[in-house]
Amino acid sequence: MSYLFKSATLITLDPPLVEPADLRIEGGRVIERGKQLGARPGEEVLDLSGKLVMPGMVCAHTHLYSALARGMPAPPRVPANFKEILELIWWRLDRALDEETIYWSALAGALDAARAGTTCLFDHHASPSHITGSLQIVREAIERVGLRGVLCYEVTNRGGRRRRDEGLEENRAFLEWASASPAPVSVDREQEAVAARERPALFRGMVGAHASFTLTDGTLEVCGELMREFGAGLHIHVAEDRHDVEYTRAKHGLGVVERLAKRGALNHRTILAHGTHLDDREIEIAHHAGVWFAHNPRSNMNNQVGYAPVVKFGERMVLGTDGIGADMFEEARFAFFKGRDERAPFSADRWRRVLAGNQRLAAEVFEQDLGSLEVGATADLIVLNHAAPTPLAAENLAWHLIFGINSAAVESVMVNGRFIIREGRSVFDAEEIYAQARRASEKLWAKLKEL
Repeated sequence: MSYLFKSATLITLDPPLVEPADLRIEGGRVIERGKQLGARPGEEVLDLSGKLVMPGMVCAHTHLYSALARGMPAPPRVPANFKEILELIWWRLDRALDEETIYWSALAGALDAARAGTTCLFDHHASPSHITGSLQIVREAIERVGLRGVLCYEVTNRGGRRRRDEGLEENRAFLEWASASPAPVSVDREQEAVAARERPALFRGMVGAHASFTLTDGTLEVCGELMREFGAGLHIHVAEDRHDVEYTRAKHGLGVVERLAKRGALNHRTILAHGTHLDDREIEIAHHAGVWFAHNPRSNMNNQVGYAPVVKFGERMVLGTDGIGADMFEEARFAFFKGRDERAPFSADRWRRVLAGNQRLAAEVFEQDLGSLEVGATADLIVLNHAAPTPLAAENLAWHLIFGINSAAVESVMVNGRFIIREGRSVFDAEEIYAQARRASEKLWAKLKEL
């Protein structure tokens, strides 16, 4: 399908751009950009006067399985520290997941992401009671919404050798599938299945791992071997809480990042989530390996684990949500205000560059242009109905992002040249998805009480 976007205001994050122009989309890419472009035969013309068009947002670290956690029953007692937050809340939740609740949590989370203008998700999945095939379930849910996904399974030793091996094999199986780029399997509706087969693969894999304090040296070495075999990055929680740092130092005599490097588990596609308690030496080791640091401000505040040394993370810092939705407009706003509260020397413009880093990360993984509106760029786009009360220009775009533009302005979402939300109407039945998710959440919560 060919589209001509007329009279739009084009926005990109890096370099900052605010430019009135027309945009022609065909074959999943931007094929022409300019002023007063004429319509071609058979082309659909959209008048976007007064609307903003920008590349879709990317969430660099999330847990879609937490989508059904909202309002869930309280833990058996109030957690006294971060380790107990994991044990009493999140590790109980992931153990309760089965095939049905994996699917509906991923579907509800992907739908929330799409409505917030997020077109690509880096998901970190865990479901110890249903490991084998879980990533394909997550993939099918994301695909039903129409988003991109970079998926991995959270390998850990906390469930014993058998579950560790199943987690490693689940990563391998998905990496093999994604590398082969097969035609996607059918989904619930025949029309959606046809659309899925017609578009290129929208998925990539990573090697997932939980955190240093739940991983043996042998497990890290096998993760490193898997990374090298597939040219994939590691997606892992690092120094989220002091417990990870102190345990690793006491048990292994190494820093968390130093240990990953020693076991061959760092490369330029690795995502280190959180990094809240990394010291200068650890950060330098990570920089030398060319990793990405995923800052998750809302999660860090919620879990009271501290403020990450974001000033030292450099230009390969990205934003994640750690499962608190996938609204990157909102996450950037929290990052800005938390930084101000901590007296970090970051202006709004610095967080604009961080959001652009998310798009660069996705571009590296997919080997496509996912952050610009130049000719040849992949058409992962969002249309915003945002009326600014003050002039909007490239030099003040960052301040409009922090103090004005938000996900409520998202009107249309396009992924790979295909509309998944158009003028507020989605190509899927959102109300039915949420209704099914609510039913699945009741089942999940009942199982939580048993645990």
